[in-house]
Amino acid sequence: MALDITCSCCGKRNVINNNCFVYLSHFLFAWGDRMWGFGVGLFLINLSFESLHLTAAYGLCMSLSVLLFGALVGDVIDKIHRFKAAQVSLLLQNIFIILCAILIYIFLAYTDQILSAGQWIRYAAYVLIILLCVISQLASMARKIAVEKDWVVEMCGEDHDRLATMTATLRRIDLSTQILAPLATGFIMGYSGVEFGAVFIGAWTFVSVFVAYYLLWKLYNTVPALKKLKQVSRSQDKTIEECVALNQINGNETEEDGNKTSSVSHERQTKIKCQLTGVLTGLKRLYVGWPVYAKYNVRNAGLALALLYMTVLGFDGVTVGYAKTQGVSELLIGIMMALSASFGILGTFLYPFMRTRLGLARTGIVGLSLQISCLLFCVISVWMPGSKFDLTSGHSVTTKNETNCSEILPNRNVTLPCTEDVLHVSDNISVWMLLAGIITSRFGLWVADLTISQLYMESVEELERGKVNGVQISLNQLVDLLKYLLVVLAPYDYQFGLLVCISFSCICLAWICYASFLRKTNDILFSCKSNVQNESSKPQR
Repeated sequence: MALDITCSCCGKRNVINNNCFVYLSHFLFAWGDRMWGFGVGLFLINLSFESLHLTAAYGLCMSLSVLLFGALVGDVIDKIHRFKAAQVSLLLQNIFIILCAILIYIFLAYTDQILSAGQWIRYAAYVLIILLCVISQLASMARKIAVEKDWVVEMCGEDHDRLATMTATLRRIDLSTQILAPLATGFIMGYSGVEFGAVFIGAWTFVSVFVAYYLLWKLYNTVPALKKLKQVSRSQDKTIEECVALNQINGNETEEDGNKTSSVSHERQTKIKCQLTGVLTGLKRLYVGWPVYAKYNVRNAGLALALLYMTVLGFDGVTVGYAKTQGVSELLIGIMMALSASFGILGTFLYPFMRTRLGLARTGIVGLSLQISCLLFCVISVWMPGSKFDLTSGHSVTTKNETNCSEILPNRNVTLPCTEDVLHVSDNISVWMLLAGIITSRFGLWVADLTISQLYMESVEELERGKVNGVQISLNQLVDLLKYLLVVLAPYDYQFGLLVCISFSCICLAWICYASFLRKTNDILFSCKSNVQNESSKPQR
């Protein structure tokens, strides 16, 4: 009996230790990702202060890379040994972030000396920075798939309660870093300069990679389940074999049996060609899976979710870059992002209560309505004092002067050209109203997002969930790609008001799409039906 109690205590202790390894490594990953995500928007606008062209090109390349290579990365991870997949993805992600941070620091610190050799160096540096960011993003995606989507599941096995607890804890870590990391990074950049911010992020990444690697190594050697061979799906291999066979039937019908060497060579070339078609998996998934996706009534709610990606009214690189051109410091931007995340977290806490009181379908329309109501402040801000919105001027109102504001305002380490916007940012009603609208709208956005996600979970048949969710992911990425393409076409600060209006129109269109879905469920908006009756009604196919 004493031995059983001892073994039981040791088993629980091992479980707790293993969970701690996962949580600590995930904290390091999430903190680094949030720091880099916050900092890269500020770095890019400092590199190219004249417009948002560089920021838009960065976002365009990132979205395009995920759309084209996202599925391919997942397939590669599925075929690689667990520890090797986590090891390689972790090292690649951090190495390329460090290289990118070094390049950004050198360019920001020695801009005049570098550009004296020719303007071509500027554009070469832009291309190299974006390329490094794209590779690190794909490596980060691979690491998340390898660790968060595979290791955690294998650790928990059949213990679904433990799996639910671990996933909830990982989500809380994500949300906490979303609040704290921008604050810490903004504080460092605000008082030490953007150049030091690049050095700090690079140093953090360098140190954390050793700690994270040790935690993953320790976890792998402690949990026997992680050493089991993967039960890899053969669906992709079958697809490649069918592709090869089809090409052989079409191209080798007249080939003689004696010509074996050319046949083998042709088969090898055909197989490589079929494997390369996996690059377009995201687009093919959208095209092939659309008929299955479209047969569900919930598709209109999914279209509404996709349209929410067609907006600059969020704290991505575009809005962060614009805020900085208006004189908002790095510290204030970090504070604003933390407040935005807090409103989103509040939405996640109140979502279960709203769903119980209003019903699932109605909760979504309420969330979208609250989001639109808050974003009205953003639309109004386009015509408020301080706004540069002027489509008739034909040139950016902001001009880069030689004097840096840190020379005039020594107590504010503002790494911006010393324009009227920087000196009088507190009087810029337009930018503060824009940020206030974005921050408060996060509540409704998260409520709507959670609602639509649950609608898909409840409405889509089990055998078609993968295909339908794959179409939704590809659709979201495609719309996000179009957003950055729009910013490329209108990159200047005096055109940002147009982007705000287009974004607001797309969110209103999302409301209309969701309302059409609600109507097809025979739900009468704001009717006097009992909430219990509404809750029991499920979306129809």
